[in-house]
Amino acid sequence: MSDWATGDAETTAARVATLRDALTILPRARPALVRLVRTPLRVILWLGLRTGFRLRTEGRRREGPAVIVSNHPHVVDGLVVLVVDPRMRPVARWHRVPLLRSGMWVADCIITTAECHPPRPHRPAFVHGLEHVRAGGRVWIAPEGGWQPEPNLRYPRTGAVRMAAMAGVPLQVLGVVHERHPGPGLATWRPWRRPGILLRWGPVLTMTGDVERDIDRMMTAIAETTGSTWNPPTRDEDPDPSEHRRPGQPAPDR
Repeated sequence: MSDWATGDAETTAARVATLRDALTILPRARPALVRLVRTPLRVILWLGLRTGFRLRTEGRRREGPAVIVSNHPHVVDGLVVLVVDPRMRPVARWHRVPLLRSGMWVADCIITTAECHPPRPHRPAFVHGLEHVRAGGRVWIAPEGGWQPEPNLRYPRTGAVRMAAMAGVPLQVLGVVHERHPGPGLATWRPWRRPGILLRWGPVLTMTGDVERDIDRMMTAIAETTGSTWNPPTRDEDPDPSEHRRPGQPAPDR
């Protein structure tokens, strides 16, 4: 049996997924035609990630259903994290670039349409993610709500801690550390240089049900795992992350 499917209470040493892992963990619940189309595309995605980056891993991954949270310094992080755990379903925002949307489909992402242009009917990404975790799956979330090229962590949205608490599963940190923060820009990216990325498994947290306390514990763990800075708001400050929203964008769930 693959070590991606070990018992709930076990941990597994970090490693980079092989091509076989990426193919054999395709969701069997999907229609046969979808899997037939997605399989060769996952091969292309896996080859692109492995040839485009020098990937290293550290730490131990907790097995079983969980919510995985990461910092998000680069736009490709949601796909890169799959090389350390291809069973995860990333939660990703709709993106206007067709190539990135194609990668999200291949990676079987849970898409939130909060920033669609033009706007589209709301898709309950939180509900879909919660159902997936309760069914024994694993979900990856960037709690800051979008990619953040600065090493200072922004105040996060509450979805990750609420999902873990409601599903009764642990939350584990997966730090994303680019060799040159915040990672390669598309204008200067030279694939033959293969930028380095370290994917580091961090602490496993059990949610207390106190959202603000759990947020602080989560962000402190992300900061310690990645070497980033986390400054929790004081009582006199408004922790509402609205300053990070685009004009006209609805406020995140809290």
